[in-house]
Amino acid sequence: MWYHKTMKRCNIVRVLFSKVQAKVLETLGDRCAALWNAANFRCRRAFLKGEPVPSYATLCAEFQGHPAYKALPSDIAQEVLKKLRKAWNSFFALLRLWKEGKLEKRPGLPRYWKDRRTGKRLVKLIPVKSPRSYSLDARTLSLTLPKDLRDGNSRLVLHTKGILRFHGAPKTLELRYDRAKKRWYAHQVVEIPEPARKTRPEKYAALDLGARVLAALAIEGLNRQILFSGRKIWKDFLYWTKRIAEEQSRLNRAGRKTSRQLRRLYQVRARRLRHAFIALAAEVVRVLKRHRVTTLFLEDLTGIREDMDFGPKNLLVHNFWAFRMLRNLIEAACARAGIRVVPVEPRGTSSRCAVCGSPVKRLVRHRAVCERCGRVWHADANATVNILHLGSSKGHGAEATPQKPLALRWNRHRWVSRFESAAGTPKATSGSRMAARAA
Repeated sequence: MWYHKTMKRCNIVRVLFSKVQAKVLETLGDRCAALWNAANFRCRRAFLKGEPVPSYATLCAEFQGHPAYKALPSDIAQEVLKKLRKAWNSFFALLRLWKEGKLEKRPGLPRYWKDRRTGKRLVKLIPVKSPRSYSLDARTLSLTLPKDLRDGNSRLVLHTKGILRFHGAPKTLELRYDRAKKRWYAHQVVEIPEPARKTRPEKYAALDLGARVLAALAIEGLNRQILFSGRKIWKDFLYWTKRIAEEQSRLNRAGRKTSRQLRRLYQVRARRLRHAFIALAAEVVRVLKRHRVTTLFLEDLTGIREDMDFGPKNLLVHNFWAFRMLRNLIEAACARAGIRVVPVEPRGTSSRCAVCGSPVKRLVRHRAVCERCGRVWHADANATVNILHLGSSKGHGAEATPQKPLALRWNRHRWVSRFESAAGTPKATSGSRMAARAA
């Protein structure tokens, strides 16, 4: 396969450490927090006085003689200052949006790395600027240490647990501390070649995103659409939301606001949701590759929450429906497979018939009825065929899809049809793998 351009990917592995190594990592993290707080105080003071906020080069020049800077290796200290400057760049970008009326609340200044209740510095992360100061392989991570922490060796050697999914030119590294699990994780950025799209006949597919049906997929030549039901994921999300509410009630009775258990519950809920979304993106790409699809038309839902009134207490839309995360995961999976993703404006795709273009009625939430041609089918299947029509000028023949859409459900491990058991044994002649082979 020929390659062109490059793209950045991230390897994440867990870092294993002894009690002595834990103290060394805690010391490094505390020194990073000390440098961040000192430089952030300088930036905040300049901003509040109306003076220009120092640039990254200015911060490096000013803090070279600072004790917090000298206590760290240069590659770590410089990366801390670079991250601080990026945080201020993000603040200024949000401030411009707020002044233009595109944000409701004024953005806050970059915060200090400290616990507001105790006033102590927070150990959050240890950033490393260059691979010359670290090395990471399948089993170990070595990190350059400052002189006062060296014990006969200039580097700290740590064992790792995990898989390096991407191999390429190593870039920056971040050691992040998870306060809820009390674990360290290494996040390594690598630059890999971007796979070029093979020259083959163009074939199109379309994907409609939703809250109850997370995604609806239509492919040229496939005699049915594929629906990814969000019912099981929504129930799981509600269960963990209830657990979070119970913990918050317990903390309120004790006069506290947060706890390690509460942070763990939030993490579990977010990770279970992301796990299902990653599997959904992988299943979509698997089907697209099986049918040799070259272009995927994906509806662009940017600003949908602001344009439509869902109600302030709509938990399904405002808390559960993370369509940006799902869209980004699908785009990343398609990029790895060499499939081009084209955003499409979704306005009107759910309100007209994909066969004749006439307005449809929604007598039931999930069913679209066309009075002109008599077509009755799933509303999300109708919407995804309309998106396919918008993206391509070909006649995709919605009349030639007489079968009902294939509904896939999440069984906490992978996406299967309702004819397939949780263990993956087909109970009928249909299933997610069989759907990928369907013509």
